[in-house]
Amino acid sequence: MKNNKNFYAINLILLTVLSLAFACATQAQSTDMDSPTELTSNVITGEGDGTAETFYYSFTATKGDVKVTVDAKTDYYSTPFKVTLMDEDGKELLPIYVVAKDTGQREVKTKHFVRDTKVIVRIALEKDAHVKLLTYKIKLDGAVKIVEPTPVATPTPTATPTPETSSATTPTEQTTPTEQTASSPTPADSAAKTDAAAPAKKAKTTDKIKKKAKETAKKTIKDIIDN
Repeated sequence: MKNNKNFYAINLILLTVLSLAFACATQAQSTDMDSPTELTSNVITGEGDGTAETFYYSFTATKGDVKVTVDAKTDYYSTPFKVTLMDEDGKELLPIYVVAKDTGQREVKTKHFVRDTKVIVRIALEKDAHVKLLTYKIKLDGAVKIVEPTPVATPTPTATPTPETSSATTPTEQTTPTEQTASSPTPADSAAKTDAAAPAKKAKTTDKIKKKAKETAKKTIKDIIDN
């Protein structure tokens, strides 16, 4: 039982590690415009600490309207925060400028697309020594096509046989020659039947011998008493 507990504990740890690795991979932020992070969700969230940083994501806009909602909030001071939708060549398609404050700020804009277009989302955090924490959320709605997350293969826990769960095969569970079915009798079948009947015949003979011995013993005892 102890071995079983250890086995499942190891599997649980392994599954947790794989899940964390997958979560980290899906939340990776690319700083290279030529290799943006492909979105697997229509929501982007992140944080900044007053350091100048730029991140790039990508998705496919299908024919129709794409609605972009940007929320940004700081710990105390206000600071500029800019989100820009661009095409693959870096051409600006939709700029969204937000002045983040401690009370939070929201900006909503919409862009219409006439055909399927690969869109780059550029997130620009400006350097601001006064800001210690900036949190942001970008939500894409409408004609948005994102990449389905790749499932991570996880090992399936396999029960380890234990004395409680394992059982030895008993003679009654084994298939005997007499249980096999054939279309016509064969010498092997006949031999099997003979072998199967032998114990019964032997038992019957033994019973006769025992009965005869008992009768003989009774007679001998009676003779001794009578004499």
